[in-house]
Amino acid sequence: MPGSRRLDLAVAAALALAAGPAFAPPAPAAERSFPLGDTLTVIRRPLLNIPAIVQPGDTLRIHCAADPGTTGWQAELRFGAILVPLDVIDAAYDASTLWWTLAVRLPGACLHELYDLRVAASGGVEDVTANAVRVIPGFREDFYFVHVTDPHLPDPHFSSDGAQPEDSAAMDDLREVIEDINLMNPEFVLLTGDLVNEGELEDYMEWRAYSRSQRLLTELEVPVYLTSGNHDLGGWDATPPPDGTARRDWWRFFGWPRLDAPPPGAPWYTQNYSFDYGPVHFTGLEAYDNYDGWRYGIYGGESFTAGQMDWLAGDLAGSAAAAKVLFHHYDFKDQLDLDILGVDLALWGHIHHDEGSIYDHPFDLSTNNVCWGERAYRVIRVSGTTLIPQATVSAGADGNAMRLQFSPPNDGTNATVMALVANEHDLRFEHGLVKFNMPKGGTDPQLSEGTILQVDTSPAGWDVYYVEVDIAPESWGTITLTVTEPTAVPGGEAPALVMKLPPNHPNPFNPATTMPFFLPRAQHARLRIFDAAGRPLAVLVDGALEAGWHRAEWRGRDDRGREMPAGVYLVRLEAGGEARTRRIAMIR
Repeated sequence: MPGSRRLDLAVAAALALAAGPAFAPPAPAAERSFPLGDTLTVIRRPLLNIPAIVQPGDTLRIHCAADPGTTGWQAELRFGAILVPLDVIDAAYDASTLWWTLAVRLPGACLHELYDLRVAASGGVEDVTANAVRVIPGFREDFYFVHVTDPHLPDPHFSSDGAQPEDSAAMDDLREVIEDINLMNPEFVLLTGDLVNEGELEDYMEWRAYSRSQRLLTELEVPVYLTSGNHDLGGWDATPPPDGTARRDWWRFFGWPRLDAPPPGAPWYTQNYSFDYGPVHFTGLEAYDNYDGWRYGIYGGESFTAGQMDWLAGDLAGSAAAAKVLFHHYDFKDQLDLDILGVDLALWGHIHHDEGSIYDHPFDLSTNNVCWGERAYRVIRVSGTTLIPQATVSAGADGNAMRLQFSPPNDGTNATVMALVANEHDLRFEHGLVKFNMPKGGTDPQLSEGTILQVDTSPAGWDVYYVEVDIAPESWGTITLTVTEPTAVPGGEAPALVMKLPPNHPNPFNPATTMPFFLPRAQHARLRIFDAAGRPLAVLVDGALEAGWHRAEWRGRDDRGREMPAGVYLVRLEAGGEARTRRIAMIR
């Protein structure tokens, strides 16, 4: 976010001194000026490139760099006009790692979205990082994620060959992939390096390679986990900035500045991290060719370092996950033996073509690159603990392999909007997502296909309806949403909205169904499941909720976890002294 993070002058001077002899780049042309991106100051994790995925009510851990005496920590999530305060339940400084760890608790209900994270503390400490926390209703047992690699932004040509920052071919390539991803709505994206083409072109002539790339990544509406590649870190002798500039600039925007002089509690000079999604463990490794030979005694000529390999062994051994995924740019020295490591799937790039078999376990797969018009990406499906990689596909030369078009315009002024969803791939995306902008305060939504997951009523000019769509392979179809617009009444007041419990979807169902419901105002609500005789079985919602649309899922079990038999059940919504009841049917 512009202005939210800046290296102060003292730190910037120290970095410049440590980087080596100063250089005087040519004065930038006015047309090359581009704003500096969001540089790291306080928040170290989660970040845009190392986000967190959590559920309402979860405890989230935030790592920060600040003075050991810092007090008064606060945290909140931001999405548009929505502010979600986070309850700080613990804050501890670790001198061995140089980081604070904040334990914060999410509220029991909030919009399921990808939020910016803000932290603040005494002494003027404040920081915001974009797209850092994804709040989901629950971890799916069957889901899919996407692997992307080698965008080479902002253009795959080199500055020494006369490339200009205005050249946007690679930016267009990645943007087309991003548009596909936002429509198919995977749980997250793994991006394995060579994000930029020349890691030294941030300050040099103000070409802002990292700043441009960072802003483009914020167009993703799902979390992205990023690892570095040789173009990001390696440095080029033909580029005037001094040795080490590329790696230091990575640290400014995506890395951790403590890697310059690692503390005893985190002695690695490389950026490596891991995260879990349900029963699957994901590990990301830094990879590079050390083209400019910077700190050769530490990094050598190619990764992975001995320290990285030790860290990797400890990370994998410490995980009890049933399936393990490794993602990195490239194994330059053939150091990774997936069988010995116990890794089920490795995803990588660098070679700009597909390699490996999607049928042979453990899967060791390179995915084709994004740039040079390839616009490639790979979908990996997960069923329980089984990984099912798919063949690489492309967003298409015209960007129309997947497309979403609205008629009339999806601008919040039309009470009926039709969305055309087209999918030329032979892949199914059962969790596709279309966001309809509808008139403010509309009622009685009528949807031709899909399921209304939630409604964001926070925008000033319209309400946003989140519609989950099952996008079939090689298909196109339309989805129409209609709402009844509020009409004026005597005195100029809008009519009162009423509580609603529309039909669940699917119905009949097996094994799960989703129940949308609408609250006309912020209030305590309770949603329960009863058997046909009226005996209570399960409480799905019981707490304070904001006004607007919500949803709850029932997986056919009672509150003790017992599986219920096929039959007719009742779902009952109670709020504000009112109640709504609907019959639902479960099949086995």
